Amino acid sequence: MHSLRRLRVRGTTLQGSRTMSSTVSSQLPLKPPSIVEEEKEFRERVADMEGFFKQSRFASLSRPYTAADIVAKQGSMPVLPLPSTLMADKLYKLFTEAANEKRPVHTIGVVDPVQMTQLAPYSEVVYISGWVASSTLTTGFNDVGPDLG
Repeated sequence: MHSLRRLRVRGTTLQGSRTMSSTVSSQLPLKPPSIVEEEKEFRERVADMEGFFKQSRFASLSRPYTAADIVAKQGSMPVLPLPSTLMADKLYKLFTEAANEKRPVHTIGVVDPVQMTQLAPYSEVVYISGWVASSTLTTGFNDVGPDLG
């Protein structure tokens, strides 16, 4: 399991799914961190990323890059968990539990959010296909839209 992190942003506490060693202040510092402070924060972020990579969810993946490669390309602000990340974690947990219990996950595909809200009480997973939704219910030009779940 991943541990929770808390970020303090403008007096509000946000909780996420990955550990962060530092907190975010509502004010930016006036002076940049020293080299020692920056290296320490980099090592902490690499350790956090390595822990994230070690989750059972990624056990079958092989990466041609390291956690340090990822952290080196991130900005200096902490990554907040996106709603899509939270939902992906929830879906993975649902599939893992179902596999352990050797039971199916009842799923249904729909064409729009209205149909999704109507059918959600009767299914564990509801999926909206962006291509189906955009090609059947919008401009008629078969513009591909985003996939929502």
